[in-house]
Amino acid sequence: MMKSGILISALMLSVCLLAAGCTQGAMQDTSDNATPAVVQPEAVTPQRVLDTPDPSDLPAETSLSLDEVTAYGEDACFTVAPISDEVFARMDGKSYKKNCTIPRDELRYIRVLHKNFESDILTGELVMHESIADEICEIFHELYQADYPIERMRLVDDYDADDRASMVDNNTSGFNFRVVAGTNTLSNHARGLALDINPYYNPYCIPSTGYVSPPGASAYANRSADFPYKIEEEDLLYNLFIEHGFRWGGHWDNQKDYQHFEKNGVVIY
Repeated sequence: MMKSGILISALMLSVCLLAAGCTQGAMQDTSDNATPAVVQPEAVTPQRVLDTPDPSDLPAETSLSLDEVTAYGEDACFTVAPISDEVFARMDGKSYKKNCTIPRDELRYIRVLHKNFESDILTGELVMHESIADEICEIFHELYQADYPIERMRLVDDYDADDRASMVDNNTSGFNFRVVAGTNTLSNHARGLALDINPYYNPYCIPSTGYVSPPGASAYANRSADFPYKIEEEDLLYNLFIEHGFRWGGHWDNQKDYQHFEKNGVVIY
């Protein structure tokens, strides 16, 4: 009888312990299955933004992510400023030659963003005359927002102000104190009133002689062909420049300069 009582007591104790364990497990399951609190991630600022607080200090052709552009602020990436000593040091003796007659304080340094044909976001730079600098910046801002492709935008001084070398590299550029090839007449580039955009794919041509510049760009003189970076009448870039009162070299009669837009200057051909 005593053994039966001990057996019953042990059995009851086991049941109690089992019940307690189940209750504890159930409570634990309830805790585990509860909706966790939402943890907001800390805002991650791209390291390059931390290293370079001002986007104007980034070298031209720096590739940026959309997050980096957002961190900087898109508008902060489109600026017009006087020619700083640092920028002038790059130009002096190159695009700004010793005999340059254009006062430095009439020129402006423009910083923009642009996208290439692969949709990479790149920093770009131009020097233009103060009278058109703001609208140039506005036009390139609209082109950026519309994903219009421009391969690169560096000062022509990075090519020792060699216009041909800049064109072969399909570099978009503006100011360069020089005469029109084969003449003693100052180009509108010398006044900062003209720019060449995607020049390798939009060459300068003389149809009557077959002359094409830059070297190697003859295939792109055929404007009926389809190829990247081609400027066409009525495309967005063309329309924006025409709306702002620029003239297009593609409209000239005896020569065609498909890369070239100018304003406030005399057409010299």
